Amino acid sequence: MQNFSHYVTSRNAAGFLGRDLPEKYFDMPNIKPFLPFIASSRLGDSVWSEEHNAFMFVERAWSQPKEFIKTFKASDYLLHCFGYSELLLQLILERERTQSKDRGPVQFIVIFDLASVNITDYVNPMSGYMKLWQLRSDLWQEWYPEVVQRIYLVNPPRLVSLLWKIARLFLTEQNLRKMEIVGDKEMTKHMNGKFVPKEYGGDFVNTDLPGDESGVSIRRKITPADHYQPYQHYQLRGVQRPKPARKDLHPGEYFVIPIIVPDGKCLLWDFTTSGLQGAHPFLSFLRGLITSKLAEEGVLPNLVAGEYSLAFVNHGSYFTTKLEYAITLA
Repeated sequence: MQNFSHYVTSRNAAGFLGRDLPEKYFDMPNIKPFLPFIASSRLGDSVWSEEHNAFMFVERAWSQPKEFIKTFKASDYLLHCFGYSELLLQLILERERTQSKDRGPVQFIVIFDLASVNITDYVNPMSGYMKLWQLRSDLWQEWYPEVVQRIYLVNPPRLVSLLWKIARLFLTEQNLRKMEIVGDKEMTKHMNGKFVPKEYGGDFVNTDLPGDESGVSIRRKITPADHYQPYQHYQLRGVQRPKPARKDLHPGEYFVIPIIVPDGKCLLWDFTTSGLQGAHPFLSFLRGLITSKLAEEGVLPNLVAGEYSLAFVNHGSYFTTKLEYAITLA
């Protein structure tokens, strides 16, 4: 029940509500700025298989992981993953409303293209982008465990054994069993060719923008001009970033920062952690947030008078972790 409560609270706070979410999602102001850097399915549920009672989802893996984490805060990327998961859930629910109950659950089938992956980028489990993969996987497995029917990994890197070792860092055994590595142009051995994009050996060709021929949004290269510029939220509200405070948290230690906010004021904040888990003050699904390359920061505007707090906990068993934070009002 606690997990469900976190889910409902986060969904409401993020605004991922309503049956029209699939139509409005890509234009939401907290989503749209990052779409040029993410190559994921724009097919909706249009590629539908009656045999599988499922629709197709196609995604291409990150091509620039080291640049990616300079462009997205961890919360930006997780908000995208959360919102897209809710979009897919709405498509599933809409299908289930119109089909007979004996059909069973509607799901989706994933083609995950690894052609752009350099496997050596992923050998360090403590890297910022590996942390993001862990958080994304946790989000999926905790809140959407049954929506995926099958995951086909196409164009895998040569070191397949290493790929499986990396996957085991993130996924439960149940979800690992849903995954299958598929050879070049062999997807039609697993699905009818009319549902398989042409580049993977099938007959399907998408003609609707903004997707490419496989129905995937067209990603552009990240340049230094795209890198996230921190601390702009202080400047926009005419205040200086306060001198940051620092604290070492020992294994198992829980640290709460209370803030008294007068009515109508904005709460501005930022923090960085090293191996620490902190609770995002806006979205409860980020209660296990770990900063990657960039500081987490934000604004809570026009608050009702009262006491607010940021909470941090070191879930580790052995190592002290470091927290740096700044908080002010405007």
